[in-house]
Amino acid sequence: MLLDIRHETLYRYAVPASYSLQYMRLWPRGDGGQRVLHWRIDAPGRRWAQTDAYGNAIFVTSLTDPHDEVRVVAQGQVETADERGVLLPHDSAVPPLAFAQPTPLTSADAAIDALAAEAITGVRAEDLAHPDTLQALVDAVFTRVAYVQGVTDVFHTAAEVLRQGQGVCQDMAHVFLACCRARGIPARYVSGYLLTDASHAASHAWAEAWLPRARGGAGAWVGFDVTHQRLAGPELCRLAVGRDYADASPMRGIHVGGAGEALTVSVAVQGADQ
Repeated sequence: MLLDIRHETLYRYAVPASYSLQYMRLWPRGDGGQRVLHWRIDAPGRRWAQTDAYGNAIFVTSLTDPHDEVRVVAQGQVETADERGVLLPHDSAVPPLAFAQPTPLTSADAAIDALAAEAITGVRAEDLAHPDTLQALVDAVFTRVAYVQGVTDVFHTAAEVLRQGQGVCQDMAHVFLACCRARGIPARYVSGYLLTDASHAASHAWAEAWLPRARGGAGAWVGFDVTHQRLAGPELCRLAVGRDYADASPMRGIHVGGAGEALTVSVAVQGADQ
């Protein structure tokens, strides 16, 4: 599938900032049956490029002159594999077992433990990391966490989201990750884009779980879009992976000065004719 994507982020300051630094994970990954046909990032200031331990492309920009706005536009076309449940080989210097460890955003409490145990009860240890078992966990999280915008922020933990029973795609992915890790299953967070209607934002988050016996015993990652209760498919474009949102957020930054900050984000994803 061909996806035409445009992602604009605009920071405006009522009082000019004297310095700002932005970390951008806005370049789509070129693995897992995904191919970047053309892509560009327009951003002000000096720019440095690097690759993190997870294999994500990171661009760092800095502005050292007074400024009252920072506008970043990422756009281009990406081709995704036209199948659901693509098996991805391990693709970073961080070993799969590292993704079985909880993070501050994905630590389990008693409710997380109970949800994980209830969803995959009676499953043999060797069958925990199986697509059918993991889909049952997806179904459980989907049932317990309703998609509601504006009730959480990027600092809400999986335990907090499960308690309130509401959140967005990022939160549902975190609850799934917490449940997987509570059962010893390596799982990672994915940020990216979604070809969708107006019911959900085109900027999206989902999860991938590690199947150690997939691909002839070599192991592989398989994606689960918890928000839509299904395996990841060609409607998704992968930007970055990590242990949780903090490792894979599309943009993070700091600034000096710049009081009265206002943020506007616009994402458009359209299917293109092949």
